[in-house]
Amino acid sequence: MPPPSCPFPTGTHLRYALLLALLGYVAYFLYSGISQDPAASNVVFLCDTNDAQEMVSCLGVDDVATCSSFQDANGDVAACIESSCGYKLFDHIDISIAGSSDPFSEDGATSTTAFLTVMSVLYSLVPYVIGFVYLVAFLLSGSLVPFIRLVVFGVIAVLNEGIFKQLVKQNRPVGSCLYFQSFGMPSGHAETSIGLLTYILLEMFVYHPNILCGLTCQKEQQAHRYSFELGYGWIRTNNVEGSVGHEQLLEEAVGIDIHESNDDRLTSEHNNSPSSPPIENHAKSSSSKWFCHWCALLYTIIFLPVPFSRVYLHDHYRNQVLIGSLIGIGVSALCYLGLMRGLGLQAKMSKFASGEWGEWWGITAGWGLGIL
Repeated sequence: MPPPSCPFPTGTHLRYALLLALLGYVAYFLYSGISQDPAASNVVFLCDTNDAQEMVSCLGVDDVATCSSFQDANGDVAACIESSCGYKLFDHIDISIAGSSDPFSEDGATSTTAFLTVMSVLYSLVPYVIGFVYLVAFLLSGSLVPFIRLVVFGVIAVLNEGIFKQLVKQNRPVGSCLYFQSFGMPSGHAETSIGLLTYILLEMFVYHPNILCGLTCQKEQQAHRYSFELGYGWIRTNNVEGSVGHEQLLEEAVGIDIHESNDDRLTSEHNNSPSSPPIENHAKSSSSKWFCHWCALLYTIIFLPVPFSRVYLHDHYRNQVLIGSLIGIGVSALCYLGLMRGLGLQAKMSKFASGEWGEWWGITAGWGLGIL
């Protein structure tokens, strides 16, 4: 079935409308969270049992009934006390600011002004920020690259919250301010951050022509159909209607002349051989061949510290972030190597982008904002 023929509205206009709605909701979300009155609670209360194996939540220092059946360290009736952890509740999002090694003692609280605490809090926000950035990038540009990464992000998050945590049901560290709210095994932050990092690196470097200091590891039979320039790892076959030449794609994407390479002479001799089919030269010039490596380093700096920040804030045990990271790696590798490459979903989506419906929605398989 062909798309609607009317010039307005098109799918592109619908994307822009969704983008405006999203930005409007975020603005309302931030405004309501900052200006809410009374201010959201930023403390956690628990019964003073001094027993990390029997953590009991209570409502406040005046809550006598909840703790009446428990005893404190001296054998007296336990009182409801304020935990030494601290967090900020921002209208539906719990952001742990500082956990505690001992929630029953103020001495165990993590300093909220320490440099590592501030950095850990910022890194704890990375999954939320990256998810938002990818959604905005897709709605704004129509690029499939941030869309697919957003889907991978969502798949990992849904599997973690809906299946893995509910099956394992392992608590967070006792000093976590989120102890009474959700389970800790496996760590969702570790899964999404390391999983997304793995997926991006696979996109960037599987069959990448310059992965080893400019030495190609690209298979010859893929040289005429593989275009790493398109959002890293996207395939654009020559028989896809509406596709353009690889030279034009590369020059438009990174602004270089692909023939400026140390291997020009060898490539020319190879192409002039009557017994060899022409192989396109995908090697970048020496001034830009490290571009993808610098991007990989940037992504690593953004994502890799996230699991460590969760341990530092006492929100997860080491084994929880380790298992979460391994699950994230496995799920993302399955998505890319199994679905995108193994089943050819990547090429099919590129073909969809060049079709009638893809044009109607303004979908592209190129960079756009996909470099994000």
